[in-house]
Amino acid sequence: MTAHPNRSNYRYFKVSPRGFANEVTCYRVPLDKIAECDAEYATYEDDNEGGHAGWTLDKVARQPGVAIDWADRNY
Repeated sequence: MTAHPNRSNYRYFKVSPRGFANEVTCYRVPLDKIAECDAEYATYEDDNEGGHAGWTLDKVARQPGVAIDWADRNY
């Protein structure tokens, strides 16, 4: 990724444990942690019936207070 001013240094990952729209957790993942995030959620959909997880381009995820920092995900 380049240092273009309109490009983010983060990507956003959305997890829904049961598939409901109102039960979504968004993570703000630094570019260098993308592989770690992919590995952690590689079998999520297989292990959780009805749940889904994946990268999102939702503008809502970028708003302050919506996404959890990847480093804070276990708190």
